[in-house]
Amino acid sequence: MKKFITNKYFLIFSGIVLLFGLWFLATLIFDKNSMIFPSPIVTFEALIQLLGVGYTYQCLAYSVLKMLIGFGLGFIVAFILALIVRDDDHLYTLFSPIITALKAIPTAAIVFLFVVLVDAEYAPCFLVMILSLPILYESLVNGMRNIDPQVLDAVKIDGGKGAQKLFRIQLPLALPYLLVGIISSFSLSFKIEIMSEIVTGYTRNGLGSLIKSVQINDPTNMAAIFAYSLIAIILMIIVSIPASYLRNKVAVKAGISR
Repeated sequence: MKKFITNKYFLIFSGIVLLFGLWFLATLIFDKNSMIFPSPIVTFEALIQLLGVGYTYQCLAYSVLKMLIGFGLGFIVAFILALIVRDDDHLYTLFSPIITALKAIPTAAIVFLFVVLVDAEYAPCFLVMILSLPILYESLVNGMRNIDPQVLDAVKIDGGKGAQKLFRIQLPLALPYLLVGIISSFSLSFKIEIMSEIVTGYTRNGLGSLIKSVQINDPTNMAAIFAYSLIAIILMIIVSIPASYLRNKVAVKAGISR
């Protein structure tokens, strides 16, 4: 019995039941009419209706596309920077304050900055790029700089330099670190993309834009806002479960601290 109760999947299921139980209880206490804090039942009814509308999927796909564009740009910049500093301690130290600043800077401040610099439609792409960049950069750099010095010395003895050293030794050995960084930052990037759509006030296409549109045009329809948010949560759960499993496997195999 104890083994069953402590089973990971039973605990996850119990956590989900507890979450919805607290949600339902909060509705009864604070908002019995579900006008401000809709119950799970009202939210799922709204969710079923929204899932029957084709525009919902169009907006979801558009949000994912913008997230992928920003994530891809962040990866390219991180990869270039990692190549520059991988073998130079001075350059690594030089870029450290910049990377730290990118991790610490308030997200809302960056949103408004990009709204001023570019169109609100494209601001989420740049925001995802800026916020995913330091995670991807550190994953790549740590992977390439944590290689056993004896391995690098052996490569030098064999005459491996430049591109040969990079593609045969550094990148393959850094791959587990990079995969952990990608998986860790992917869900964060999607949440940031949706949040930036809401903050910018852009109301055409995008899941965050749908939430903002409901907030503007029908502020009492909190069930729809909760339902759109639930769509994002469900998508992230679908992505996160296999991603977390893969991250743990890669981290254990590579001896990376999780």
